[in-house]
Amino acid sequence: MKKIKLGLLKEYKVPPDRRVSFSPPQCAEMVRLYPNLEIVVQHSTERCYPDSEYSAFGIPLTDDMEPCDILMCIKEVPAEKLIAGKKYLFFSHTAKQQPHNRQLLKAILAKNIELTDYEYLTDLHGSRVIGFGRYAGIIGAYNGILGYGKRYNLYDMKPANQCRDRSELEAELSRVRLPNIKILLTGGGRVANGATEAMGLLKIRKVTPYEFLYCSFREPVYCQLHSKDMYMRKDGAAWNTDDFYHHSENYASSFLPFTKVCDLLITAHFWDGKAAPLFTKDQMKLPDFHISEIADIT
Repeated sequence: MKKIKLGLLKEYKVPPDRRVSFSPPQCAEMVRLYPNLEIVVQHSTERCYPDSEYSAFGIPLTDDMEPCDILMCIKEVPAEKLIAGKKYLFFSHTAKQQPHNRQLLKAILAKNIELTDYEYLTDLHGSRVIGFGRYAGIIGAYNGILGYGKRYNLYDMKPANQCRDRSELEAELSRVRLPNIKILLTGGGRVANGATEAMGLLKIRKVTPYEFLYCSFREPVYCQLHSKDMYMRKDGAAWNTDDFYHHSENYASSFLPFTKVCDLLITAHFWDGKAAPLFTKDQMKLPDFHISEIADIT
């Protein structure tokens, strides 16, 4: 059986991305399960797993990735670093014709490279199989809590990207003692679900939109809002979720009352450009606009 050589590339993005496609134990397990697979790892000082951990699991390190059949990383590979004729897997951010990556796509075509973009790997039902929505929600909420503490000098936390793993991130959150602030979380998808996980780790009580607007609390609380809580039809007709998703231009924001009682806003909903913004810059200047921090994960 033909040997396949898989190379894990270092990340070139600035600021650096510390993620990697496979951990050292995963690499060792893959090599054990598939005798025709060889894995090598490119040297990196930025990766969340140091080179020494890959070596400890018997995974070779190298700077020469030319012999590899398949090359994997997380973020875009600079056009000048692409090796002609190879198979690459990474998030290319090119399928939506992003202007800043046009040269990358041209280089991929010119060098006869076969690109698999993680974003477009789906199951039989068309759902993405690789996505960081849940973790984006966890990290976005974590950084929102971190930012609030820094703003008011309440506590100190490690930035999320400096935590070695989920356990350390949870330990950092467990030390936080929030005052009796009100936190709003928007959305109901994977990102929002991740953010609610962070709220659970903080042991913050969840309240209803009515309670959030009209009740006072002696403890920190959060409220999760969905589209029907934030928008209303311009013609006064009854709410229709399917209609909102297809014709959001016919809906106006009803969010303004929440801005008068919210301290920290964590936005984790999907926002379409046709939909009205939750609030405007002019409304942010109103004397009763109370939001002091926004953690935007939209």
